[in-house]
Amino acid sequence: MSRPHPIAVPLVLSVALLAACQRAGEPAAAVAERVENGALGIAIADLPDAFAVRQNDDGGLVLAPADGQLAGRLEVRLDPPGRTLNLVRAVEEHKVDVEARPDGDYKGGRELVSQLGAAYYSRGRFTADDGTPTEESIIVAIHPDGDRILRLIYRYPAGDDSKERLESMFELLGEIEGLVAAGGEGEAAGDVGGV
Repeated sequence: MSRPHPIAVPLVLSVALLAACQRAGEPAAAVAERVENGALGIAIADLPDAFAVRQNDDGGLVLAPADGQLAGRLEVRLDPPGRTLNLVRAVEEHKVDVEARPDGDYKGGRELVSQLGAAYYSRGRFTADDGTPTEESIIVAIHPDGDRILRLIYRYPAGDDSKERLESMFELLGEIEGLVAAGGEGEAAGDVGGV
């Protein structure tokens, strides 16, 4: 009578034990999507599920709704160097800009508290050049380096989903950090994330 190879029994038992230990149907752990932009000097520690990266290069950072059924565009911008760090004035400028547009209707603004310090959001509606009723929501905060104003500018078709869009902007604001703080002193910060 032939005996099984001495390695065959432990190997079969190991495979069976491994298979029994695996948990069927357990969802894979969500992986944080970190997005860095060296030109802006910021990182988004964990990109909120509501957004997908459309552009991430030296020209800037542009996000869009992850749901392909929704339209809209969120740009992350920095004010030019040397401009006064006055968040209230930035909101007032947004109000003037909205009211100067066709059918401009400024909806108001509010002070926020964020990990970046004080921030403000401002919102208004107008008719875009193509005739579409459009809503524009902005958040202004001091850049993590403390030297410039960081702007989140979200433009989307006016509708009943303003609250959800604002909530996703607030969530995004909560994920923004400076690259030096994120990567440590002296560490080079390259662009990472979707393109």
